[in-house]
Amino acid sequence: MPEGPEVETIRVGLLPIVGRKITDVRVADHKKYKPQRNKIKSLQQYTISDIQRRGKFLVFYFDKHSQIITALNHLGMTGVWYLYSDSVWQEMTTPFKDYPHWKVYFHLDDGSHLLFVNVRTFGRFEIYEPQELENHPAIAGLGPDILADEFDTDEFIQRMRGKTSRPRTKEVGKCLLDYNIVAGCGNIYKNEALFLSGINPFTPANMLTDDQLRNLGSKLSNVANLALKFKGSTLRDYRHVDGYSGLMQNQFSVYDREGEPCVNCSTAIERAFQGDRSSFWCPSCQNNYSIDTDG
Repeated sequence: MPEGPEVETIRVGLLPIVGRKITDVRVADHKKYKPQRNKIKSLQQYTISDIQRRGKFLVFYFDKHSQIITALNHLGMTGVWYLYSDSVWQEMTTPFKDYPHWKVYFHLDDGSHLLFVNVRTFGRFEIYEPQELENHPAIAGLGPDILADEFDTDEFIQRMRGKTSRPRTKEVGKCLLDYNIVAGCGNIYKNEALFLSGINPFTPANMLTDDQLRNLGSKLSNVANLALKFKGSTLRDYRHVDGYSGLMQNQFSVYDREGEPCVNCSTAIERAFQGDRSSFWCPSCQNNYSIDTDG
């Protein structure tokens, strides 16, 4: 699933369409998009006034005669935006057949074509009034963002500790996937940041000191910005809007490297399920906590 750096790379790639007017809209005949079909189609003649990112979500802003409408876009597991010039689009001959899993299409007033493709349909593109969007549960409670210019480590520590007096015993690897604790972080960069921090992903959060959490927050920010530099990680579906792959997968220290030697000490990288996700770690470099992987 695209994480913060992948979504930000896509957002930057879409910035050329800001200021463009939508001249035609098509919505795929798919049951998941049926409830939003008329709302999406009503965007014709609106201008795309801004595109922002909130965690792993893209937020589109549309304007017509000072009337603002927003769209919340989650890419899901396989969502991709493609932006084509009119000349390239015409050369494709049958673009909608070339992308049988397309969901939303915009034709813009400069002749360009914008297509949202989502193979497994876990993604979404939903229309909201601006205030509705700000109150949306996926947006309203977001933790500090791993791509913020200055990552708020104090807020991160506070959220990791929780709001009650009871110690948070949830495993740190699971905590980092909670967008109410930290925004923009997914399973890839969780694993990479924990490795750089020397923290085993199965460590209960209450066993970590403030200094360890502060260091972890710093490593989350470092990994995310490195991933942004390499324009994200392409393991299967993720692509930039121009169709090219990301390159961050070539920089992984532990993720998807089970059995391979640690880049620091040559110990074999281990893997175990943590909830419904796989966690990867070096048992020598991340030896602050021991788990029974056979249990």
